[in-house]
Amino acid sequence: MFYLRDVMVPDDIKRRESSDEIETLCIMHQKITQSSECRDWNRRAALLLERLEDAGFNRLADRAMDLLACCNPKDLSQCDSVQRARDVLDGMRELAAEDPKK
Repeated sequence: MFYLRDVMVPDDIKRRESSDEIETLCIMHQKITQSSECRDWNRRAALLLERLEDAGFNRLADRAMDLLACCNPKDLSQCDSVQRARDVLDGMRELAAEDPKK
């Protein structure tokens, strides 16, 4: 059986997709108001980590691990690491925008 995920995709396309997903996570994070949204965001961030690792974007994957380490969705209380997560997301956004050849 043929799966689209098994097709070789150039690094520049993978990098653009990763950058787009990071941007989406940044926007989503700003709009979180409920714990269920936080858990959904956390799952999406974990999937991004997996894709970054698979693509070999190790520096971005390390930042994604930092992000997930500080993200601990809670049911009845406000997140106590909102600013830390925003800072890591901003760093990921900047790193994704860098020239990978540097």
